[in-house]
Parts: sequence; structure tokens; C-alpha cells
Amino acid sequence: MWKDVGLVLCVYGFVFAVLALSKLLVDRYGYSPRLTRHAIHLFAGPTILLLPCFSSWVYPFTLPLGMTVILTLGLLRPSALRRVMVDESGYSSLHALGPLYYTLSILVLVPLTWGLKAVGMAAVMIMAWGDGAASTLTSKLHRRHRYPFSEKTVEGSLIMFLFGLVGASAAWIIGAHTGSPPISPITGFKLALAGATVGTLAEAITVGWAKPFDNLTVPFSSALAMALLT
Repeated sequence: MWKDVGLVLCVYGFVFAVLALSKLLVDRYGYSPRLTRHAIHLFAGPTILLLPCFSSWVYPFTLPLGMTVILTLGLLRPSALRRVMVDESGYSSLHALGPLYYTLSILVLVPLTWGLKAVGMAAVMIMAWGDGAASTLTSKLHRRHRYPFSEKTVEGSLIMFLFGLVGASAAWIIGAHTGSPPISPITGFKLALAGATVGTLAEAITVGWAKPFDNLTVPFSSALAMALLT
């Protein structure tokens, strides 16, 4: 029990440190609030890989639960948290709540995939590293090819697929070594490949009114694909 509690506190400490550093960069050095969102994706998301270290789903469940409460209070009204996470000129009201959808998806996946921890871990990593890297790197490319049905790009999808595949593979390697589930490395890679492919497709077709909700469609669709194949 105390090991679980200590691990929960360590993860909370790390997440708050990421938020504090992002706030410093936004407030003092004028970085865009998008930096905070990207930092959460790329650095806070991988804490899901600690899932096998817990003795019960209840302990890791308190992490997205607490963050969901904090984000709900911080993003739905003017606050310091909203100031460093939301570019008011660049986000719609629904898109501004992206970090909240992020934690909600983890909140659902932790208990739902506890029997197959690697599925939940891989799904979150596809969202964290795949979607996070695509959002961070695509805007820096000089040449981009947009899809005919949206403003999303082929390059963004490729970046998401590659980083999502790396993240999902890491999750399956950890899952295999901790018996969650006990599978071969080749099987784990195939499952990571399937999850990254489905997650990338889900992100590409999450357009129109559904566009702000890719932090839900990506992890849930990739988790479903991997769970069915498992």
C-alpha cells in the first residue's frame, strides 16, 4: 500500500513540475500556451508506463481522476491554469478543453484495461507521443500536404504513426516483461503496429465538429483494436 501511495505522489509531483516549468516559460519568456499542452502530451503521458508497478487499479486511477478535477476547475473559467494552457486566439471553446479529454480517456482506460495493462499503456502512448509529436513537429515543416477533407496533413499523420509506434512498442515491451500480458516481442510489435495504425487513422478522420475530441477517439480506437487482436 505505502509503495503505491508513494508512487502516486511521485507521479503527481512530476506532472506538477512539468506544469510549473511550462508556466515559467509561458509567463516569463513569452512562449505560447501550446507549449504546456505539448509538454503534457510528451512528458507527463509516459507516466502511464508505470502502470504495472501498482498493486491495484485504484491507485493509478486516482491520478487521472485528480487531474480531471483540477483541469475542470482550471479550464472552465479564467484562471492561471487556463492562461498557460489555452491560446484564446487559436482554440475553439471545445478544443480548449483538450487536456481534459486527455485525462478523461486515461480515467476510463486504467480500470477498463487493468487485466491487459499493455493495451491501456500502448493506447495512451500513441496519444501522448504520436499525437503530441505530430502537433509539435508538423508546424515546423516548410512543406506540408493537406488532406482534401481537412486542414490535417500527410506529414502530420506520418509523424504521429512513427512516434506512436515507438511509444506503443515501449508499452508492449514493458507489458511483456511484467506479464501484462506475457507475449513474445514479435507479437508485441505487431500489436503496437496495429494500434499505431488505427490511432493514426482515427486522428486523421476526426474532423469537423469532432475535431476537438481526438484525445478521445485516438486512445479508445487504438485500445479497442489492440484488445480485439489480443
